[in-house]
Amino acid sequence: MRCKSRYTAGSLIVLMALAGCQDSVVSPGATRFEAPGVSTPAPMSLAPAGRPNLSLSGGLADSTSVDFLVSPNGGVFYTGNHAVVFPAQSICDPATSSYGPGTWDQPCTPLQTTLKVHAEVRRANGVTSVDFTPSLRFVPSSNSSKWVWMLMYDADAIGAESNLSDFNILWASRPGGPTVDEAIADSSLRTYVDTFQGFSLRRIKHFSGYQLGAERDATTDSSPP
Repeated sequence: MRCKSRYTAGSLIVLMALAGCQDSVVSPGATRFEAPGVSTPAPMSLAPAGRPNLSLSGGLADSTSVDFLVSPNGGVFYTGNHAVVFPAQSICDPATSSYGPGTWDQPCTPLQTTLKVHAEVRRANGVTSVDFTPSLRFVPSSNSSKWVWMLMYDADAIGAESNLSDFNILWASRPGGPTVDEAIADSSLRTYVDTFQGFSLRRIKHFSGYQLGAERDATTDSSPP
């Protein structure tokens, strides 16, 4: 796009940078990240375009055990009232990849065989937890359509107009253990809340366990994602 101006070339460059006096080109698969440091849950309308489009309705038991098989092609897997979405080639091969805080963004070789995953779903005192085994790490990507996503249902989120933090999905390294808000250090891990259908959604970079409705543990806020 050509911009007409009587300013000097130097001034025009500054104005173009500040006012966007140029064509804006965004690729269809581009990932939209939130500003650094933004960690509080947000409405689903602000979630990245690459998020999965699923519906959760609840109605199943609050506590259950689920086993499922994930192939290199990925898929959608339900754990009671909740779900995990794996894109193709999104699981790091556990035989060769690292695991642990500080390793989540390290390159890895995608798993090329089918893997059995076990999930334990529990709800107590208003807190829902889903704990997975084995521990896994997921292939890093800047494309949100290639992220692994966790969805957790909570009927109390339906119609919520405030206090979206009550529906934050937090990481717990062990069942009932202290929780970590990983979005504090990585805004791509922010939770988004669907107040129409009543569920929360967020990107996850690894497995052990996640909790919905738990208060953030102050001693672990600064833990690396």
